[in-house]
Amino acid sequence: MNEPGGTDDDRETAELLGQLKVAPPAGARERAFAKLQEEFQAQHAPLPRRHVARWIAAAGIGAVVMVSWHFAGVQAPVQVARVEALDGVIETRDDALFSRHAQLASGGVVAAGTDLQVREGAGVLLRISPDLTVRFAENTHARFNAADELELETGQAFIDATPGALAPLRVITPSGEVMHLGTQYQVRAGDHEVEVAVREGRTQLKTATLTAVTEAGHWLLHRDASAAPLTGNLASDDARFEWIGTLPSGFKLEGSTLAAFLAWFHRETGVTPIYSDGIDAGQFAHVQLKGSIEDLEPFEALSYVLATADLAWHREGAKVIIEKRLAGNG
Repeated sequence: MNEPGGTDDDRETAELLGQLKVAPPAGARERAFAKLQEEFQAQHAPLPRRHVARWIAAAGIGAVVMVSWHFAGVQAPVQVARVEALDGVIETRDDALFSRHAQLASGGVVAAGTDLQVREGAGVLLRISPDLTVRFAENTHARFNAADELELETGQAFIDATPGALAPLRVITPSGEVMHLGTQYQVRAGDHEVEVAVREGRTQLKTATLTAVTEAGHWLLHRDASAAPLTGNLASDDARFEWIGTLPSGFKLEGSTLAAFLAWFHRETGVTPIYSDGIDAGQFAHVQLKGSIEDLEPFEALSYVLATADLAWHREGAKVIIEKRLAGNG
């Protein structure tokens, strides 16, 4: 509000005049006052419309430059895994500023921060390193925070780490965290529960109420409301692992030996190959193989490979017996 004695503009002008060393004549005083008023109004007048438009355009260009500079400084997403086997639809969503939805493709990559939604009837095998793979079953929702940290919101993951190799991985579920010590194991995350099934090696499950180690050949189920976890024995060919066979890890058959192939088959299936009586295992172990088993599941690949060596097989529980091929068999 203006005080008595004039407006704020009048007072500002009077103060300026008061700073003069010699009081001006009355006519000069009026002319000076009018000139100051004119200049003051010119300085405080709103910008013409065309000036406003130019200012907005300049500001827009500046904003674009700043945004471009910002994104230029953002590093590319860190790749944590490569798709080695794919079946069905796997939807992805990244954590960029403008989140993008897409689908995994064969041979594609997964970056840190990517959400994976494995649809019904689908599955995927991701290779994190030469010594570590992760397979996801259908109806699984997971996210890689880093190459050594996986969030499993719901569903099943099978982890295969080369024994003795440095291949750390922490699997975080809503009910607890699982860590391994060079092993093959499966983690299942459900409603208020987590289950670990260990085919080889050992795992450690840590929850809010317990820390438990599970050895090979055993499973452990922990429910939030349970006072103690449930445990049991586990066969290497347990039905829990059946889905894994549809997503085999890659194996280069051309130039490999039969012994190397059978080692791969055993690791993929948990089933142990054994030669029947009358077969010289040493003779066949070094047989050089030819061809390709791409797109074949492990048991299909076994039939194909053994046929090239004039051998066959039949199953007995958790073993396959390799035998001479009978004359006339296809």
